[in-house]
Amino acid sequence: MICKKCGRKLDFDESVLKDFVACPYCGSFLPKIVSPIEPGTVEAELKKIVDDFGGLEIFSKENTPQFAKSLMTLQPPFDIVRDKLFVASIKNVPQKLYSVLSKSPMEQQQMVDLCLDELTGFDLPENFAKEIISWLTRVMQMSVIVEHKPLIRKNVSDKILEICYKQSSFLYKQERRQCQYKTCIIGNQEWLAENFHEEKGNNNTIGRPCPREDFGRMYDWNEAAMNVPEGWRLPSIEDFQDLAVYIKSLDYEPGTALKSTTQWHGEAEQGLDLFGFCAYPVERNPETGESQVWFWTSSESKKDDCPYCIGLRANSNDIDFQSRSVNGFYACVRYVRNVK
Repeated sequence: MICKKCGRKLDFDESVLKDFVACPYCGSFLPKIVSPIEPGTVEAELKKIVDDFGGLEIFSKENTPQFAKSLMTLQPPFDIVRDKLFVASIKNVPQKLYSVLSKSPMEQQQMVDLCLDELTGFDLPENFAKEIISWLTRVMQMSVIVEHKPLIRKNVSDKILEICYKQSSFLYKQERRQCQYKTCIIGNQEWLAENFHEEKGNNNTIGRPCPREDFGRMYDWNEAAMNVPEGWRLPSIEDFQDLAVYIKSLDYEPGTALKSTTQWHGEAEQGLDLFGFCAYPVERNPETGESQVWFWTSSESKKDDCPYCIGLRANSNDIDFQSRSVNGFYACVRYVRNVK
């Protein structure tokens, strides 16, 4: 079997593959687990939109414009359906249902009830509202009652990690200097598996040593953005969000999975370093004393036009997002690229 979205061949043992609900590389739902949908139905048309996009992510908040654009392809006899779905999109119903797809049955049902209330409150007849919810939940692998369907079942998590935990390296070249960096592949992303630590960029000294010098260097945002190795990119906030979603689909907390197994001092668990990302805490919070590390992103906050950093903290098993000033704040850097 080949995943339609990322194109990776899923050459696993049949006894393992039969339990896959989603692609272990990119998280897209696999066609084999889609229950039969009768051709020529509304659900079939919606399923075609999903397949053409490459997965259920078309219902996510980030892809709302793409979903609206795809609805324009619905022609008679589905033009009335198109109009109903446009109304649902205005109320963010597809996005809300998608957001609870991997949540508990109770949370899913609560969201369905909320969406029904919002649609009927929008002066839609109740039978119309139920019809719309039924179409979307059917395609999203939920019944109207909404059954819990995790993206990837727990009983194959170890096998998936064994396959997806790959380490490699790339050669960073600059003028007459070159340095070998470790990398790790997590899902469909390849990340630096160590902090970027170049001292020279554009003939100038850049960055400064971390408080623990063996943990690399820290940079201001301009330095991080201007010294990206060829073929790589400074990760966006969406890159980190995709990383977090993928890790959560394996039933792990992102912070726990990415943090190193030592050096963390705080209330949360020590890291597991499941993928070789090996995020060490490079400093302590001056107010709380907890260990932490921050990484630059290329995304800016609309509120204050400052770039976002993502943080791993000793008192949390998740990852944090905060905007930081481009002047005077230094953070670590992990460049990323898509797996070829």
